[in-house]
Amino acid sequence: MRKSFTKACALVMAAAMAVTGCGNASKTEPSAAAPENTAGESTAAATEAQNVKPEDIVDINVMVYDRGSEFSSGNSLTDNELTRWINEAMEPQGVHVNFVPVPRSGADDQVNLMLTAGTAPDIIRTYDRQRVATYGSQGGLVDLGPYLERMDPKYVSENQEAIEFAQFDGKQYALPGVYSYHGKGHDTYIRQDLVEKMGMEMPTDREELIEVLYAMKENYPDITPYAFAGKITDGNYTNFLLSYVSRENERDNYIYEPTFTTVLKPGHKDGLRQLNQFVLDGIIPADFAVDVDSTKYKQDIANGKVGFVLDGGSDCIKAYATAEDPDYHMVEFDVLKNADGSYEVPSQDALSHYVYVPKTAEKKIDAVVKYLSWLSNEENAMNVAYGIVGLGSDMVDGVPVRKTSEEMTKLGLNPSPGDSNFLIANFDFEKDRLVENFMSGNPGVPQEVVEEKIKVQYSNYYDKCLIPSALETDQYVPLLQSLIVEFVFKVMSAPEGKFDEVYDKEYQTLVDNHLQDVLDERAAWYDANMK
Repeated sequence: MRKSFTKACALVMAAAMAVTGCGNASKTEPSAAAPENTAGESTAAATEAQNVKPEDIVDINVMVYDRGSEFSSGNSLTDNELTRWINEAMEPQGVHVNFVPVPRSGADDQVNLMLTAGTAPDIIRTYDRQRVATYGSQGGLVDLGPYLERMDPKYVSENQEAIEFAQFDGKQYALPGVYSYHGKGHDTYIRQDLVEKMGMEMPTDREELIEVLYAMKENYPDITPYAFAGKITDGNYTNFLLSYVSRENERDNYIYEPTFTTVLKPGHKDGLRQLNQFVLDGIIPADFAVDVDSTKYKQDIANGKVGFVLDGGSDCIKAYATAEDPDYHMVEFDVLKNADGSYEVPSQDALSHYVYVPKTAEKKIDAVVKYLSWLSNEENAMNVAYGIVGLGSDMVDGVPVRKTSEEMTKLGLNPSPGDSNFLIANFDFEKDRLVENFMSGNPGVPQEVVEEKIKVQYSNYYDKCLIPSALETDQYVPLLQSLIVEFVFKVMSAPEGKFDEVYDKEYQTLVDNHLQDVLDERAAWYDANMK
């Protein structure tokens, strides 16, 4: 059955796909179906090419995120049991995959430098649709449209709308990394044990949260009330700022919600003023901005030295195994109601990411497509995501159960194998095993904590309103995204009494880098297509 992508705000005009409404909250629906063994091009090609000569092997370079993970002796990010297994599978097709590490933080900027220098990988992933649109419109990407017929039939038939959304002016400049289910983009956690020890109730809105954070600072001076890092990403602040804005105005949604500009919606300045006050009062560390690689942030979380966390990861839940306080009880919860009184926050997006091929790889496009076709097969994707079934995971009741990160590392695997799973981000059969799968990788976390985490993570979210067309000003968005994070950090760090002065100066930097041009063109698109 074809998967629906129309619940997202991505509206495509009638010539491309059906026009829909935007921002509907959604929840997962359980399904226990195990993956099918879908035979695609990779299986047939492997059968026909058993005797490939070494001189006929084509090397391709594929991006992989470098998360700074540790590996066991004899293994590395680019050479481990999973990468070797992948190459054993691809060798009969005459393809050898070299994995190119790219730091997860600032990955797009690093790739941009590599593209400029002509050293970029042949297959690249990004979460930035505007970046794909810009590179494609400049003639820098391969049109993958002619190669769709070589992808796994199930991947193509079940994800038609997602595939169409990765098209720009009729060109397939990317293939979508697709979700079978998705939830919140950033999650909110709090030390419930500290709240209860202070004789307070769990906060249910922003004002109550602020009261709790100040109480934590007074009662627990060795605890950072609001964990924050200087890494150039939006995870620590987006949902907090969005608690000051509304989604009632559809036009504003289309103007601001694509990319990091979402935090610049009307009302955001009040949120920044509160974050600035947090820094001045020591609720957020005054030196957060120097923690550019999140080292101290991660250490404090692992040691249980934080009270409140707003992030896309779940390290603070995993810290049950490492926290110094035996009473540590970190839970995920909803607390940041927006100006409309809703707990809904942005989702991960109905489409996970975009996979593109730069023009420099065109001379070996056949090998590139063979690998993409192999990844588009659900059984292959499952083995990649689960660190090879039978090694990094075991089959239990017909579905794979992943081993812990520590076990996977000892087995010579990448503890984040999903980073190599480019086209299928998750699977239908996982939906009713989310609690079990999380606990299998994190056995020290109480089951009731995990159950509540899954319940909260997969409810009260909306898919952002995205513009399907490639706009001329998209070329400015990649730089603006980094500048917006820097804008937030600098305004948060404004000295006492200097908030408005710093805000005005730094906002002008955004305008000088075409922010208003971007917002104006989005507004013009909405007025021309949605009224």
